[in-house]
Amino acid sequence: MSEPQDPFELSWPARSLGDAEVASRPSVEDPVSRELRDDDGWGQRPGPPQPDGAPPAAADQTLGAVLAGLLAAIVVGAVWGYVAKLTGREFGVLAWGVGAAVATAIAHVAGRNATNQVIGVTCALIGIVIGKYLAFAFLVHDQMQTVGTDVGVLSGHMVHLFRDGLGDVFGRWDILWAALAVGTAWLLLRVQPAPPKQAPAAQPVSLPTPTSFGGAVGPGVESPWPPPAPVAEHHSHNPVDVLARRLPQPWRTIVDWVVTIAGAVAIVLLIKAYVVNPYRIPSSSMEPTLHCARPAQGCEARFSDRVLANRFIYHFRSPSRGEIVVFKTPPAAQQKCGAGGTFVKRIIGLPGDRLQVRVIKGNGYVFIDGRKLNEPYIQAIRRAPASPYPANGGVFTVPKGQYFMMGDNRSQSCDSRFWGTVPRKNIIGKVFMTYWPPNRISFH
Repeated sequence: MSEPQDPFELSWPARSLGDAEVASRPSVEDPVSRELRDDDGWGQRPGPPQPDGAPPAAADQTLGAVLAGLLAAIVVGAVWGYVAKLTGREFGVLAWGVGAAVATAIAHVAGRNATNQVIGVTCALIGIVIGKYLAFAFLVHDQMQTVGTDVGVLSGHMVHLFRDGLGDVFGRWDILWAALAVGTAWLLLRVQPAPPKQAPAAQPVSLPTPTSFGGAVGPGVESPWPPPAPVAEHHSHNPVDVLARRLPQPWRTIVDWVVTIAGAVAIVLLIKAYVVNPYRIPSSSMEPTLHCARPAQGCEARFSDRVLANRFIYHFRSPSRGEIVVFKTPPAAQQKCGAGGTFVKRIIGLPGDRLQVRVIKGNGYVFIDGRKLNEPYIQAIRRAPASPYPANGGVFTVPKGQYFMMGDNRSQSCDSRFWGTVPRKNIIGKVFMTYWPPNRISFH
């Protein structure tokens, strides 16, 4: 009698693999066993699809580092020069700021490595040269304007002056600040050592939940738990992000920096054009209210006063007598005084005033409509008139829409007594504050 055969052997034909006979049978597994097999390493599950696009190439990162470093060097160098223009002096700490800004920009765009260290040091040196040149050019430009000579900040003559004076421009302290800037850039772009590896902590084994099967417990049986909702992808509504979305990461960062810096510059320019603008006092016409710097004639201070002018206040009201204002001079000022452009004086006569300058005991006094004007801001020794206006002590009526300007240092002021009145449209704004030097901070 023959032995009973396995029903599987009767139902499923054998397949020959060489010398071995292996039965080919269907795999009947429930989802739980399949999941456990995959999680325990019995099989290998396909991984998630890789995102499209490869990481940026080394050449792109190097180019991004160069652009970011040069941009930071130019911006901080320009700030350095503009600070020197506003204050009348240089601050060596800004050289260190160039190195720190360059290294920070490069690290943010392209990371830290040996190549970026070389790029950072080079860009830091370029930024220092830019800052020193602009500071030198602005100071020389202001000094030459006081003697009636105008040399452009970016002119070839200014470049020759800077090149010929390099020995004086870069002193010992300047070299030390430059070395600190270079060292800072080098250290900030140094590759950080990797932290020591630690043994991974043992992870507790957890049984899969029904939701891990996509909502199915078994064939034909639905899970009582709904499958997890897909996470919605966040899309930025920032115009810069929308425009630069398809660019590589270094370029997106550079675009963001450029837009941010351009926006900041635009805001500064708008403030200067319509709100507040700084000015420097170049001559002694307003001494002692506003100081100018020695060795110019009649100046009493080491540094010129820097003042702020409110450019929008006269859009809401008319100028008042006694206010110090910034204005554009009429063409006659260039002929009478040898200088024109923007002046700072005090408003003495308003439209319609009958103004007279009388000389009493060698000093000049202003009379408005026959009454002596009270001027506590003028020292007695500064009342000696260089030339009384109108001639021979006559009465002058200020025309409609015009203003009569005079300096507080009457003997050293070339003002409306010589070149006439100023139209209302030429008045730029009211001086309301002296902000430099620190010991001269005051409101007017």
